Amino acid sequence: MLTLLRFAAAAAASLILCSSAQAQAQPRAATDPQDLINWYYAATFGTGVYTSGDRTVGVLQLPFAHQLKTVAEDGSGLKFKVSTTLGFYDFSFDTALEGSFPDRVSTFSLLAGLEWEFPLSRRWTIRPYFDAGAGQEIEGRQSAWIYDFGVKSRFLLAQDHGVDFMLVNSLTSAGYRPRGGPNNPFGYLATGLDIIVPTERSLFGHEVNIGITPIYYYYFNHFRFAEPGNPDNRIGEEFELAISIVARTPWSLKLFDVDRLGLAIRTSSDAVGVSLFTSLPF
Repeated sequence: MLTLLRFAAAAAASLILCSSAQAQAQPRAATDPQDLINWYYAATFGTGVYTSGDRTVGVLQLPFAHQLKTVAEDGSGLKFKVSTTLGFYDFSFDTALEGSFPDRVSTFSLLAGLEWEFPLSRRWTIRPYFDAGAGQEIEGRQSAWIYDFGVKSRFLLAQDHGVDFMLVNSLTSAGYRPRGGPNNPFGYLATGLDIIVPTERSLFGHEVNIGITPIYYYYFNHFRFAEPGNPDNRIGEEFELAISIVARTPWSLKLFDVDRLGLAIRTSSDAVGVSLFTSLPF
């Protein structure tokens, strides 16, 4: 517990995410170095730190999104997205607490995609999307193609005294194919309840609310997160609780818009993580 609290402090101080994978099956040696890198996890899980076996990887994600058209313009929206992720091998929690961070980039990945927005009614909106790209080790030979596609959904269940209760869902097919290795496909269903509580306060000139979002992730074929002594370590489900400050109108930066600032804790039987995020995955 002490280690987890120290790690959470490091995450909050440096805007990083932690995900620690632990072996549960009978150990046996991993023979392929690709087994130790989950390219999709590193490229999409966000800014943070995760561990796989005895290797710890720090991740810095730089998102970019541009609204090509809005729902107000012609009844549907379209957004172009690009996400650049830098990875740092052998990241140390202790040095992070001391303010020391890696000075060399170990991996680089780039994902680009489109996200549509279709309001089906006043209460229900769906967002089909796809992303594709690649990851590469800077000083090594490992690389992989990365992809995902699916549909997101937000449905207003109820409103009570200004509090919104939104049912949020995401159905995704994703995977990665390392160079010289087999395709690693998987799919998952994420479902949660996004509760928005009004505050009548403002932050950086924007009126803000409080968001409380419990989320459940179910993986149809288990999410592979191998360790050196256990290449079959896999995640079948995850639970997440996200707390955020929600802007009624997004804060506009030069390259992307921010509609939330929040902290999420995700856990399963094989992993635990703490993340700082600027938008929900719905």
